[in-house]
Formats: sequence, C-alpha cells, structure tokens
Amino acid sequence: MAYANASVVLYGKLEEIFEFILDGRNNKKWRPGVKSVEYSSEEPIDAGALFLQEMNGPPTRTIKADYKIIECDRYKKISFLILNGPYTPTGSFFFEVNDDGVSVDFSMEEAGVVSPERENHFQKVVNDIYNLQEHFERK
Repeated sequence: MAYANASVVLYGKLEEIFEFILDGRNNKKWRPGVKSVEYSSEEPIDAGALFLQEMNGPPTRTIKADYKIIECDRYKKISFLILNGPYTPTGSFFFEVNDDGVSVDFSMEEAGVVSPERENHFQKVVNDIYNLQEHFERK
C-alpha cells in the first residue's frame, strides 16, 4: 500500500477549521498545486459531495483530480476518494481538540499499490497541511 501522513496543530475553533477543510473550494488557499475547484451542488457539503478539481501538472499541463467526500463525521473526520488523475487514493482528515489547539491529521493511501514514487507524491500532498498554520494564524 502506498501511504503518507502529516499532522499539524491549528489555533482556532474546531468548527471553523473543520468546515474550512471540508469545503474544497478553499483548497486553492492552502494547496499550491490546485488550479481550480468547483462544487456545483446547492446541497450542503456532506458525504456524497463531489468537487471538480484541476491541478497543475507537468509544465503547461492540467490534471483532473475530481474527488468525492465518502465520509463526513462532523468535527471528527472527513474522508475522500480521488476519482481520476494519475493516482486514485483515498484521503482522510482526523480532528481532535487538545490543550495546544486543534490537531489535524491528514493521510492518503492507495491500497494494492507498492510504489515509492506514489508515496513521495502522497507525502508532498499531505505536507500541504502545514500551509494551514499560516492561513489560520493570519485570521
């Protein structure tokens, strides 16, 4: 299995942090590889929500990386599945309030795949979580 994980402690309200991450339209604010994200439904964002996402690929290329929220346990966990692109992993965010703030754990995995290249890519993606510190410190 290709797997990567990163964790960060954020300062702010759990609800605000959770909802910010849940709403994929915010991805451009903290994930530099995201070119565009759309949520075309008028329904509240929850399990089943589909985000149409484009990522910057190799020079002059755009890669589709649409994803679907597959689990949404309010203020505890968000899981998603990448639907297209060069890799189709699942990802999860886990949230926990502690004395230091809100701990957010982000992991990605693709079962049945053993690939150092994919693990390196997944680690780069999950490391974007560190960009959230700057976002929430500016608030």
